[in-house]
Amino acid sequence: MKGKEKKKLSKKVWIPIVVLVLLAVLFVPVPSGTMKDGGTRVYSALTYKVVKWRRLVGIGRYENTSVYFFPNNFKSMSTLWELEGVDEKAYTVNEESFEATVLEVGEDGVTVEPLEGEWERKSSDKIVFSTQLLDDIDAEPGDIVEIIYNGTVRESYPAQIVAKRWKFSERYRELPYAGEWLDKTTAEKREDGTFEFIRITKIYADCFFAKFFGDGDTVKINGTLSEDWCAGDRVTCAYENYYYDAESDLWEADMLTIEPYVWAPHDVECAKPVIYLYPEAETEVSVELILNGELTCTYPAYKDGWQVTALPDGTLTDAKGQTYNYLYWEGEAKMAYDFSEGFCIKGEDTATFLEEALENMGLTRREANEFIVYWLPMMEQNPYNLISFQTENYTDAAKLTVSPEPDTVIRVFMAWKGAEEFTELPEQVFTVPERNGFTVVEWGGTEVK
Repeated sequence: MKGKEKKKLSKKVWIPIVVLVLLAVLFVPVPSGTMKDGGTRVYSALTYKVVKWRRLVGIGRYENTSVYFFPNNFKSMSTLWELEGVDEKAYTVNEESFEATVLEVGEDGVTVEPLEGEWERKSSDKIVFSTQLLDDIDAEPGDIVEIIYNGTVRESYPAQIVAKRWKFSERYRELPYAGEWLDKTTAEKREDGTFEFIRITKIYADCFFAKFFGDGDTVKINGTLSEDWCAGDRVTCAYENYYYDAESDLWEADMLTIEPYVWAPHDVECAKPVIYLYPEAETEVSVELILNGELTCTYPAYKDGWQVTALPDGTLTDAKGQTYNYLYWEGEAKMAYDFSEGFCIKGEDTATFLEEALENMGLTRREANEFIVYWLPMMEQNPYNLISFQTENYTDAAKLTVSPEPDTVIRVFMAWKGAEEFTELPEQVFTVPERNGFTVVEWGGTEVK
């Protein structure tokens, strides 16, 4: 009798425990992480999910606590976000701008100090912003620049903004250039001619500075520009009294005429551009592609953008639970391509060349392997291949917007054409980008026929 009573007693003890554990699993939410979308927190149970939304939208922030019951609690975060029905237009404001002194220029970003009297100085005496998607204007510490940004200053130190554009302050137009760019008594005099394509970076009262196409050297051109010209304009300029200082690698000339640089865009097939996403933690990512042309194929399907969950190893998952290694697209874009710099490579040496070049542009071995496997069969049988990696031509024609904003963006687009004989080309120089934080990588190309 005592043994049976003991068994009954033990059942009375463990049955409530099992019930309590089951109830806890079913109804007690467990924290499952903080999203890198602005701070959204997620708490999950088997029967429901609690999401404390704190998501950056446009340049604002959406905050709300929502409860999703079965079966919605098993849906992806991108699907739950759609269920919120947020009007993102309500979170946008007009662009703002301010002038600042450049304090530090890095490979991927700039630190500036807002000038006295600027509203942004009330937030911080130092502001940082990424320049990865901006034009390189050759700014140096001490320069005064105007920054156009999305209107939001993130409170930190230094404060942070999302810059849309930046340029040298118009104050320079009122001042003559005070320095000596190069010593003409020791510099080499070159023949008069025409710069077919340069981009104005900085304008003074008596001269302006411009950058050679392809982010090359900077030239100082003496002469007064009218108000019709602005920093960032792409121009063709005839010149005389052209000097080059080999020791300092500086150029200077006197302006004869200047006119807009006009190019006729071609219909270029953008073949197999693929986009990799590498967040630091599991993240809901939105990707938008604005193509100056027409998309002809996408996978997964592009519906006003891609919405995926990205893992640090690059695995992407859509709302249906399907996984992908990357986002794929092809299209017909109107863009110019430039072969003023590049490489002429024997067909049989193409694989070796691409391995080294892609590594120098920041691609991993896996990414480079997928690039080479796609392009090599079309190239290695040619006697020679002319290869030039496009920069602004491509990024201007295919604008990429990723949310949340990545810390590092690497976009590689190769233009190439087969050739029967060797052609001398000024060699392109690459700087290996450092992959920090949330990294986005894209590669693609086109055969020029």
